Amino acid sequence: MFRYLPLMLFVALWQAVVDLGVVDRHFLPSFTQTVAALWELMQSGEIAWNLWVTTYRSLGGLAIGSLLGIVLGLLMATSLAADRFFAPLVATTYSLPKSSLIPLFILWFGVGDVTAMLTVVLACLLPVIVGTYQGVKAVPAITLWSARAMGTPAHVMLRRILLPAAMRSILTGVRLALGFCYVLTISAEMIAAKAGIGKLIFFYGESGSYPYMFGGLLAIMVVAYASDRLLIAGMDYLLRWDDSVHASAEHE
Repeated sequence: MFRYLPLMLFVALWQAVVDLGVVDRHFLPSFTQTVAALWELMQSGEIAWNLWVTTYRSLGGLAIGSLLGIVLGLLMATSLAADRFFAPLVATTYSLPKSSLIPLFILWFGVGDVTAMLTVVLACLLPVIVGTYQGVKAVPAITLWSARAMGTPAHVMLRRILLPAAMRSILTGVRLALGFCYVLTISAEMIAAKAGIGKLIFFYGESGSYPYMFGGLLAIMVVAYASDRLLIAGMDYLLRWDDSVHASAEHE
């Protein structure tokens, strides 16, 4: 219960500053107004469809970006030639704001799923590459030497040693990418989409219907939080053999 106290205090403060007139409710609706507007959007079915579109684009882009990131990270960590080829590309594009590429993607692919998902793929790709690379490189050299000395084939070493040892770092990269995927999807939808929560937020913001705009924001915040909780549960399951996971769970 204590972990949710800051959130409850934030909601109480939000409601109080509006009710006390500190902020004009025409520009910042109260929390109760926002929830009421969200309920109307849910009853009309408008929020459900747009949430589905945004979630599909976000998690689809995350899945593609994570898969490519794991493959490239493994390749870079196990091949000196691949590391020398891809490392400069990763280093130079890591800090590039991916949202700045949206106008270019619109020009190439038009308005729709491809532009939004490609933006998400690029945003998710780099954290997973870095997480995979660092995880594989952190495997003790003596472990690899011992496996090679025992005649372990490369594909078995990858499946039984490198991937399990790097799994925690890989999943940490995926979790970082999850935070990016919703942000980039919303940004792309505001500029280059006909549906989605980003488009809904932009539409209601432009028309001055701020309770509905904040209702859309609240909905995507709930979905993003739920996605993060599900990912953590999946991480705990996949890493159930790792003592550090149990130690952190007991600490919480």
